[in-house]
Amino acid sequence: MGKVLKIGIVDDNKAFRESLRFFTESILKHQVIAEAHDGQHYLSMAFNHIPDIVLMDIEMPGVNGIETTRQLIQQKFPAKIIAVTNHTEKYLIKELIAIGFKGTVYKNNIHADLPEALDKVEKGQLFFPTRYI
Repeated sequence: MGKVLKIGIVDDNKAFRESLRFFTESILKHQVIAEAHDGQHYLSMAFNHIPDIVLMDIEMPGVNGIETTRQLIQQKFPAKIIAVTNHTEKYLIKELIAIGFKGTVYKNNIHADLPEALDKVEKGQLFFPTRYI
């Protein structure tokens, strides 16, 4: 097992957030240090609990994950951000890379892809699976 990562989770779906926290902590053995139900909530607390990696839902009411990530990058937030989404369109992947996301995991395949995504992104690599495109 590699380094224990500090993880932030931002998702408006409480059940998904709790499931992701359980998987991240109990199965992958990382530590979730911050959770938020939307982008505005995360922006208000981001610099108080700085994780190594943030798992950011990109489609949320209010301030969505794309705008939240733009603002965090503008503020030089040190954590790496992985998009969590159901959207697999190729144009979206290109947009996420341009914005500064370091990876993407699809919600319907998160258990299979998250371990590799966290490992690669933590090592400074990108993780954008393209098998659905």
